[in-house]
Amino acid sequence: MKRISSGLDRGLSLFAVAAALAITTPVHAQDQEAAAAPADAAAAEEAPAEEAIVVTGSRIARSGFNTPTPVTVVGSERLQLLGVTNVADGLNQLPSFRASGSPSNVQAAGGNVGARILDLRALGAPRTLVLVDGRRFVPSTGEGTVDINLIPSGLVQRTEVVTGGASAVYGSDAVAGVVNFILDRKFQGLKVELQSGFSQRADDVNWFGSVTGGFKIGDRGHFVIAGEYEDNSGLGGCYEARDWCAQERSIVGNTPAGTRGQPSSIITSDVHVSTMSPTGLINRSLNAAGQAIGTVANDPLRGTTFTNSGQPTKFNYGDFAGPLFMIGGDGHGFNPFLSSLLLKVPVERQSIYGALSYELADTVDAYIDVSYGKVVGKTQSSTFRDFNGSIIGNIKIDNPFIPASVLTTMQQNGIAQLQLGRSGFDFGSPVLIARTETFRIVTGLKGQLAGGWNWDLYYQYGKTNYRGDTYNNPINARMRNAVDAVQVGNSIVCRINADVSTANDDPACAPLNLFGSGQWSEAARNYVTGSGFQRTVNTQHVVAANISGDLFSITSRPVAISVGGEYRHNKIAGQTDAISQNLGFWVLNGQAVAGTQSVKEAYGELVVPLLADMSFVENLEVNGAFRVTDYSDSGQVETWKVGATYEPVPGIRFRVTQSKDIRAPNLTELRGPQQKSTIGLTDPVTGLQANPVVIRGSNPNLRPEKADSFTAGIIIAPRTGGALGRMRLSVDYYNIQVKEAIGQLGAQTLVQRCKDGATEFCPLITRDANNNVIQVNDVLVNANQLKTRGIDVEFDYRQPIGNLGDLNLRVLSTIYMDLITIDSAGAQERAGQTGSRAGTLLGVPDYTIDGTLAWTKGPLTIAGQGRYIPSGGFNVAFIGPDDSRYAVTLPTSVNNNRVQGRYYLNLSATYRISLREGQDLELFGAINNVFDRDPPAIPSGNLGTNQVLFDPIGRAFKIGARIKL
Repeated sequence: MKRISSGLDRGLSLFAVAAALAITTPVHAQDQEAAAAPADAAAAEEAPAEEAIVVTGSRIARSGFNTPTPVTVVGSERLQLLGVTNVADGLNQLPSFRASGSPSNVQAAGGNVGARILDLRALGAPRTLVLVDGRRFVPSTGEGTVDINLIPSGLVQRTEVVTGGASAVYGSDAVAGVVNFILDRKFQGLKVELQSGFSQRADDVNWFGSVTGGFKIGDRGHFVIAGEYEDNSGLGGCYEARDWCAQERSIVGNTPAGTRGQPSSIITSDVHVSTMSPTGLINRSLNAAGQAIGTVANDPLRGTTFTNSGQPTKFNYGDFAGPLFMIGGDGHGFNPFLSSLLLKVPVERQSIYGALSYELADTVDAYIDVSYGKVVGKTQSSTFRDFNGSIIGNIKIDNPFIPASVLTTMQQNGIAQLQLGRSGFDFGSPVLIARTETFRIVTGLKGQLAGGWNWDLYYQYGKTNYRGDTYNNPINARMRNAVDAVQVGNSIVCRINADVSTANDDPACAPLNLFGSGQWSEAARNYVTGSGFQRTVNTQHVVAANISGDLFSITSRPVAISVGGEYRHNKIAGQTDAISQNLGFWVLNGQAVAGTQSVKEAYGELVVPLLADMSFVENLEVNGAFRVTDYSDSGQVETWKVGATYEPVPGIRFRVTQSKDIRAPNLTELRGPQQKSTIGLTDPVTGLQANPVVIRGSNPNLRPEKADSFTAGIIIAPRTGGALGRMRLSVDYYNIQVKEAIGQLGAQTLVQRCKDGATEFCPLITRDANNNVIQVNDVLVNANQLKTRGIDVEFDYRQPIGNLGDLNLRVLSTIYMDLITIDSAGAQERAGQTGSRAGTLLGVPDYTIDGTLAWTKGPLTIAGQGRYIPSGGFNVAFIGPDDSRYAVTLPTSVNNNRVQGRYYLNLSATYRISLREGQDLELFGAINNVFDRDPPAIPSGNLGTNQVLFDPIGRAFKIGARIKL
């Protein structure tokens, strides 16, 4: 409780600071009235308080202010004011989201490069259900989630975010909540937006264009269409793009812990690789059986490296040199764990969305939506590296590429083989180009029956084509074949083509010289590198029907009901090349996949107003929902929700919900492709650092997960005039507990938890004869439990200042009290963890604050947005000097386990020029990260910092224009 209470104290004090510094526009929450733009707020307040609308979180038409489940409404005005061209980027700024999927943090991963996905409550993107106008969107990413790039922001009128479990109302995946994009289906006219942006360092160049049009078709029809195009150049690699990344900050192991008075792990800058070099580094001399000769200290060849031309020279070891890293020494600018990877991948996207509605009769409407989107992303994957010969094999004494002086030493000392550590800078980086195309069509009928009942029947078809092409990717088996060369007469050939066996011959094999840089032939390079592909097709069919209406009245408000059913059929199919299928490439292997899944659901929802218009009971109502779901591969499950709202007096409302939610594994999680990569990790068993192969991806043995969600809150929105009437405040507590949680735990987490006693994870770890970790199967698993709880605070205030205009203040904050993963070895608390170490689970800050203050006078609006992320811990598995348990001899000790906080300020301005009645031209500009704050430099799986939380770009500029005709 000490950490929580201190976090609350800091949160309350900084809340006041943010209110003074922050700036925002309408991220309007809790009530539909607040969803209006500042200029329209007065008109919104005059609207009928109980106007019938459908607000996400319920399928029953009602006032948005009456929902028992917290609903945050993000208006399109916020995105426009801040110059945000992608609605996902705008949502990921909100404290309730964790930006775990974006072009800034995919790095070397395969799959949908450049995808933008939504992750509510830091529970993982698959637990956030994405809807468009209340209907599911076809899966479009490698984890079965929705890439928001495919939804045109120009047609999005508002986004409603349910920050609580909603499976009983909307079905599987709504464990953390629901994000529902509401389209402006009645838009008339034409609006065009053009925007360009770039960073102060002349990179991250962005071009964006959007066109939206709408018109009536006679007296009964309406058609809207929107299209947009965006091209972002991204950022370069760690060394060339940003100085904070080029510090080469990493973790150096110190074994045994306490040596020279230093802890087990040392976080510092200027970290280089101690067992590899771009020209080759001899690590050990071996006999014919592959056994080390003598000791490390008296090995005559250990520490021999080579010039670019292949001449032997002495390698300069740095301080604390271990199996992977050292401080200082040779290798500056050539750390293969940092090189080549891009700080932000370039992404090109385009999307188009059309919606036609037509009134067939006075009470029956027909509609059809058609959309298409394409996203192309390009990334560079990990530089080839082999520090112990596990891929290239040992260099035998008869290898003709061995330099003469090295050969002489081998002959004089009875050395038969060399263990060569080699990184592949001279090969260049493997490249992945990922293309995702999504097509979706929805057609249906809706109407009204006698007595005010509403019905809706629709069919939806969606298809996502993913194609990933890899180039310049080292092929492991061919590397070993080509490196093992021998002399035959006057020719140098591969041993497999010179030995007595013909079964292992490969006529294409060309011998590869790894002594020096670029000393190989083009034939050798072409042999050891290759191209691969992954093609995955996801299709979805949905048929759904809903009916809702009023039954009878107990109070002045009616008892309302909604019932419905849905059928979904999902299919996944994929192909790959022969090498990828056997995980034969160094990285980015594809897989052939196939599978189907059918889902049948039926639900009912009821709202019962119990008391109203009484002394101290302005309104009291209860809400309940129940859903039965039958999965073809995991059986039947039931979910439910109960909630209540109580308004003792006008303007003060209490609300509470309790729900049982479910999420069955989707097809991608069950039968999707797996990916192979390598990472650096610290082995808690040996205390040494390792570089194992990591297999990530699907698991056909997954089981459904179940969750219990509880929310309770208060809304203060006085209905009086004057200063109080311009205020909106909500405070909501949430508590979500997921059992049998599906997820990837991270390779580092798996080896650590196995060491701690969670034996269920030990079979996922492979060790060699020397007990070194060589492979970790970090596939999706059903972990024991996942818990999160916290408090959301939203504050909105409008203040007219006479002839000086109007001020609009909006402050949002989420206080994370817990984010806990529980397995058989115990619990790990990740609330307050703002580091992002490779192979571990992401955490969340103790709290985050987002505030916006906008000043409007006539046609001019100036706004500022402030975001604050407090300092936090680097890794929950480490113990640093700030912890009372700290001792340098602990295997989990580290010299610094803290990450600095950051405050970011963005400024923007908009000027509106009236052309004629109903036609306007807007000119706008924005400066992001005004103070040019670098992110905290920390070791990370995201290159030099935690890019999920912190801005890697620095000061950046946007300028553009919008015209509405």
